[in-house]
Amino acid sequence: MRAFLMCLTIALSVSCAQAQDAGMQAQIAAQQSTQQASSAMQMASQSAQNAMNAQQQTDSLFNYRPRTQSADQQPRNPVPPQLSIGSGTYSSPVTLTINSSSSDAEIYYTTDGWTPTQYSTRYTAPIRIDSSVTLQAIAVSPWGARSQVREAVYTLNVKPGRQSLTLPGAAPRVISNAAAAALSSGRRLLEHDTPVQLVFATAVSSKTAKAGDKIFLTLAEDLESDGVVVANKGTPALAVVTDVQKAHRLGAPGEVSFKLKSLRAGQIDIKLRGGAAKLGQERFAKADTAAAFGLFVRGKDARIKPGAEFTAHVASDILLPAN
Repeated sequence: MRAFLMCLTIALSVSCAQAQDAGMQAQIAAQQSTQQASSAMQMASQSAQNAMNAQQQTDSLFNYRPRTQSADQQPRNPVPPQLSIGSGTYSSPVTLTINSSSSDAEIYYTTDGWTPTQYSTRYTAPIRIDSSVTLQAIAVSPWGARSQVREAVYTLNVKPGRQSLTLPGAAPRVISNAAAAALSSGRRLLEHDTPVQLVFATAVSSKTAKAGDKIFLTLAEDLESDGVVVANKGTPALAVVTDVQKAHRLGAPGEVSFKLKSLRAGQIDIKLRGGAAKLGQERFAKADTAAAFGLFVRGKDARIKPGAEFTAHVASDILLPAN
């Protein structure tokens, strides 16, 4: 009997030990499963964060903005202005209007081949075109942001005779003190808006230019008033660089903008008005290499060559010295 009880005790002890081992193994297995699940969640969270960071970098590179973001949160450049008449060949003069979808934007345009800036002619009324011309226009927001250029080429097949581009007429202006003095004294007057034909004396490049740099030009022909030469051909004039955009990736070209300052004729400092910009050439990667190399294709620098012509205007009436 005693031997039986000892065997039973031993058997019960072995069973308890085996049960405890099984419980411990189950507990260890549960802990390992929990740890594996936690690690998987952490890896998934890190993958999602990496994907979000990559998307943000891509959005930043392409200047992408989600549609849910309002315009008030991040001002954008104005939309290019719309021309009422597109490029084409016409057998009679046409009159076009220029409109902007932004009611608070102002429109500026050129017809001389230069890229318009806020120093170019401001659009105020319909323009009548009765000769072949290339017109470029931009919209400028109140905070100075410029739209892309809208361009149209008009070819006029009209009868031989005098042809011209009729710009909006200027409103009558109050006579200036200089004009009044000229009338009362019989002295000559260099009138406001007198065109001044200039040529660039040196090269200007968006690669090296900086805002504030001086640009030197010279008179392309004598500047006259009532048949009397006020400044001789070759007289130096001064302009200043107002803005520079470097050529960069995605094929974006360089751009350099300038504004005319003055012309020195003897003892007379003739203030000039006018300005424009020069764009480089866009460059695009070929379709089969765009994905791999498109991000590294750079646009070309803007370059104004010596001898390039530009027409400025006298900024205000100037009373000329007596002979």
